[in-house]
This record gives sequence, structure tokens and C-alpha cells, in this order.
Amino acid sequence: MLDNNFSIGIIGLGTVGTATIKLLEKEIDSINSKSGKKIIIKAISSKNFSKKRDIDLTKYEWEDNPEKLSIRDDIDAVVELIGGSDGIAKNLAYSAIKNEKHFITANKALIAKHGYDLHKSILGTNISIYYEAAVAGAIPIINSIKNGLISNNILGIEAILNGTCNYIMSDMTNNETSFKESLKKAQELGFAEADPSFDIEGIDSGHKLVILGMLAYGAKPDLAKIYIEGITSITPEDIKYATRLGFVIKLFCIAKQEKNKLDFRVHPSLIPLNALPASINGALNAVFIDGNYSNKITFIGEGAGADPTASSVVSDIINAARNHKLKNNLSFLNQKLEYKDIIDRIGRYYIRFVVQDVAGVLANITTILNKKNISLDSVVQDRNKGEDFNNIIVLTHETNELDIINAIIGIGNLDTVLIKPQLIRVENI
Repeated sequence: MLDNNFSIGIIGLGTVGTATIKLLEKEIDSINSKSGKKIIIKAISSKNFSKKRDIDLTKYEWEDNPEKLSIRDDIDAVVELIGGSDGIAKNLAYSAIKNEKHFITANKALIAKHGYDLHKSILGTNISIYYEAAVAGAIPIINSIKNGLISNNILGIEAILNGTCNYIMSDMTNNETSFKESLKKAQELGFAEADPSFDIEGIDSGHKLVILGMLAYGAKPDLAKIYIEGITSITPEDIKYATRLGFVIKLFCIAKQEKNKLDFRVHPSLIPLNALPASINGALNAVFIDGNYSNKITFIGEGAGADPTASSVVSDIINAARNHKLKNNLSFLNQKLEYKDIIDRIGRYYIRFVVQDVAGVLANITTILNKKNISLDSVVQDRNKGEDFNNIIVLTHETNELDIINAIIGIGNLDTVLIKPQLIRVENI
């Protein structure tokens, strides 16, 4: 028997918003049974009511001003699905909290920028903020870190968090296409936006990573303090040589705590072919969490799309209804940790040099590397028939990033080196 109603207001009726309403309508009996309450869509709001949608919205009360939904007495939870880190989304979040409404969102930019402060603002209240849909689509990674793995100290998180980039890297690898060709395919298939810069420059992954880091380590998200590098510089040559050396290239996200420093990074990485992340292809997402008691746990699934995202939104609605009067436990908040600079990384590196086809080039390169105490694991010298340039690829042993950067600067100044050397980090999985 349902004990009472749980009323929600939904703001944003784009792809995810309409998919959320469809899911609620289709599965309402099951949803009500699981939540123990009768969930009611009390009102909706968006920029344009008359916009053509493949769903009947006339049965719901329309609110022209979305912020009014956060102050109405007949609404228990605000569901924000409009996006953006500031503006209306931010105002809705704080207004909902001020007026003792649960706040549910799929907005990774908002949580990445304001999530820490939003959590602080609900201390001592009986309301919560929910954002399962903000990271990795249908994968229940937020709840897993907050609740399922709460007995563990998180030793590290490794992840593939952007389906657009993973599709592009997979397509370049499997079909020997260029970055531009694979990006075009991704756009045609709906995996990439018309303006894909947010994805391919690594910003989307950065937002998601700092959210996971906030939960795992209590770290206040700060995109300006973490290293973010996208995939736009990756070439078919890099794909080819990585494969020859026993690796694939992925846009990889890393979050670790080393004493009182946080090592958070997003960048292309060489992943060993025999490691599980190397097998995550297409638009899939994957999160690998290492707990001190759980050991490494793997989550794989669809990280974007209307239905997977709506699935997580509705899960949050159910949990909000279940925990309507549950007191918050926000002990994970920790302001004592500092972010580690990428320059302090210790690891292996792939470097590709495009050089003139003349004698002594390799010797000059290795001399500079040796002066920086950089030892080599393997060297590939690939002569291009009919061309006046060669590719020289080196794979280093473990070394310091600062030494690598200084060596590359020195090598890049050689007259025989034709373009800026390509540097890709190797992750030992």
C-alpha cells in the first residue's frame, strides 16, 4: 500500500526530459511499487511549450517560469534537465534547497562546478541532491561510490567516460580512418554533437571525473587544477604504432589519492591490448574502481543517450521518494587535499618524432634523452618509401614527466625534427 504522494516538477523537455516522462508513464505501476509512494508529475516547464515533441504534454500543468517550481508547496522534488553550470540551473538548485525540495539533475557541468557547495548547503537538512545521470548514463556509479562501496577506501578510479571519444578511437583503430572521418561518422550516428568540442577536448570527461573524485575523496572539484587533454592530435600513425607496440589508445580518466595529493587526469593513454579497458569499444563507458577491501570492480554500459540517461533520472526520483525524510550524511567532504600537478607524474611515455631522412637523427635524439636519464624500452624507426621524412617512435621506461617535457623541447629544436613531437602517456593497467 502506498503511504502518500511524491510530487515532482520537471524542468527541461529535450531528449532526456521527454524520455524521462515516457519512462514514468510507461512504468509508473512498477515505479510506485518500488518507491512505496505514488509519484506524480505535478508540473513541467521548458523554453517552448508549443515545440513539437513525440509525447502528449497537455495532461500536465505548465509553468512558464521554471524557477516557480522550486518554491511551490505542492512539489517535493525538482528535476532539472536543462543543462549549464550557472544561470537557471544553478538558481533552481539553490532555490530548491532553500525551499526544502529534493534536487535531481543530469547536469554534470552544474555538479562539477557547484556540487561540493550544494552538498554543504544541505547539511543539517532532510533533503538530498541526486545526480546519478550526470556521470556514465545508465551505469549506477554515483550510488555505488556513495553507498555500495562506502566500507572501502577508494585506492583509485580509472575510467572511459565519454562515448563520443571512445567511438572515435575505436573506429580509427578498427577501420584505419582519420580523426576527421571518424568524427563525421560519430556525428552521423548521433554519438557526437554538431559542435563536438566539449567532448573531443576532454572537458566532458573532466566534469565527470571531478564528480567521481568528489565522492571518492571528498575533493572539491576544480577543473582548472586538473590536467585535461583531448584526442584531436591523435593520428592514424599513432594508432598504427600503438598497435604494433601492443597497445590501444583511449581517452582515459584517472583519479587517485597519493598521501595528501590528488592525482586527477584526463588524457589520451596507451592501454595494453590485454587489459580490460582496451576491449571497451564503440560508445560504451567503463569505470574501474579499486577499493581496499572490494579490490577492483568494473562497471560497463551505455554512457549517454535518452533512455539510459532517463533510466538514471527515474532511479534518482525513486530514491528521493524512498528517502524523503532521510537525514544526510556528508562526511565525505574534505577540503584538506591538494591537486597534484601533471608535471610530477612518474610513468612511461610514447613519443613519435617526424624527422628528416638523414644520417645521425636517431643518435641525436637518444643523446638528448640519455642526458635527461630517460631510458628506452623500445625504438621503432619507420622509413617512408618515396618520402623525405621518417617516423621514429620511442617507448620509454618509467621516468619523470618534467624530464620528458624538457627532453622533447630540446629534441623539437633540432633542425632535423620537422614537427612538434607527439607525446602520449602509457598507463599500466
